[in-house]
Amino acid sequence: MTEQLQRTRARGAGLAGRAGLPLLLYVLVLAVVLFSPTSHLQTALVNDLVRVLQAVLPDSWVTFTRVEVLMNAVIIAPVSLLGSRVWPRLRWQDWTAYGFVGASTVELIQGVLLPGRHASFSDIVANTIGALLGAVLYRRLR
Repeated sequence: MTEQLQRTRARGAGLAGRAGLPLLLYVLVLAVVLFSPTSHLQTALVNDLVRVLQAVLPDSWVTFTRVEVLMNAVIIAPVSLLGSRVWPRLRWQDWTAYGFVGASTVELIQGVLLPGRHASFSDIVANTIGALLGAVLYRRLR
C-alpha cells in the first residue's frame, strides 16, 4: 500500500470518527425524546413552530399535522446523514430500510409500553422518509 493511500485512509477514518461522536450524542438525545413518557414537550414545540411558520406562510399551508409530519422526517435525517459518514458502505436503500425498521420499533414501544404515548403510522412513514433524505443528502454532499 502506498504512503499516499495510507494517509488518505487515515484521514477518512479520522473524519468518520469525528462524525461518530456527534452521531452517538444525537442518537442518545433522540432516544430520550422518543421514549419520554409523554409527548407534551414535543407537541408544544410543534405548536410553537406552527405559530412561527404561520407568520410567514399562508395559514392554509401550515397545519399542526403537516408540521408534525415534517418534523418527524427532519429529526431522523441527521441519523442517516451522520451514519452514512461513519458507515460509507451502506447505501441509501439500506438507510431507508433501517429507518423503517427503527421507526416501526419505536412506534411499537410507544404504543405498547408507554401509556402516555400513542403509536402512529404517519410517524413511521415520516421517519422512513427522513432516513432516506439524510442518506441521499449525504451522497449529494459527498
